[in-house]
Amino acid sequence: MLFKEIIQEIEMQNDMEWSKKYYSPEAQAEVEKRKVLWSPELQEKVSRQWSELFADIESAIATGEDPKGPQAKTLAARWKELLAGFTGGNPEIQKGLNKMWADQGNWPEPQRSAYTIKPEIQDFIMKAMK
Repeated sequence: MLFKEIIQEIEMQNDMEWSKKYYSPEAQAEVEKRKVLWSPELQEKVSRQWSELFADIESAIATGEDPKGPQAKTLAARWKELLAGFTGGNPEIQKGLNKMWADQGNWPEPQRSAYTIKPEIQDFIMKAMK
């Protein structure tokens, strides 16, 4: 499953109240407002974009691309753009999202098992963003 899909499913499933603890009350309200912007068509488009990005990152890793190089910077910019689609550029939503992902080991088991990003992809993109 892709990052964007993960976040939407986490936030939209009825039994996902646990994820709200990572967001400030203001961020929770903004996430709720942003849900009306989401459609099945947008979900399909964003899912495709994340799939393509993950494949491109894996390709960059496989070919030994430098995470500080120009291709990596382009990949990091795409990552940030897709994240902004969820956060709307709201720093409070981003802060909550970061807290949630940093605490993945404490998520309920079904979500922890189902919603993962390969560690090598995470490592590469974090280096590229620095």
